[in-house]
Amino acid sequence: MILFGTIEIGMMIFESSIVEGATREAARKVRTGAVQISADPNGTFQQTFCNNLFGIFDCSTFSFDVRTFSDFPAINLPAVQFDQNGNASNVVFQPGGAGTVTTVRVIHQHVFATPLVGTMMGAGASNSIPVTATAVFKTEPYQ
Repeated sequence: MILFGTIEIGMMIFESSIVEGATREAARKVRTGAVQISADPNGTFQQTFCNNLFGIFDCSTFSFDVRTFSDFPAINLPAVQFDQNGNASNVVFQPGGAGTVTTVRVIHQHVFATPLVGTMMGAGASNSIPVTATAVFKTEPYQ
């Protein structure tokens, strides 16, 4: 059982690392304005994120929450809420413009392969916990 727990936690850490890296790359496209000036901002963002998952994860299982604020003290992110299918339900895609404070959150449900490990990690009946990666930055003056 200890071996299964070790493998399960290792997989979750690996997943978190990949998601953080993909989030960082997608957020960089927002920070530099490449997302905002593209013909399909949401598509450009998601494609950048998904390309950086290296085909390891199914991109359709991720939710993206991109919000803009007037300044850093004004940041007030709502707690992520999930629907019956485990998808984040209160997410928006508002990348803002040049010189704006922006938050990028990527949310994914990590499903445990071993129910006992999931229970020990507080997963509950769904046997999953949210893995979230967040980036906060001020966009560059790209215009």
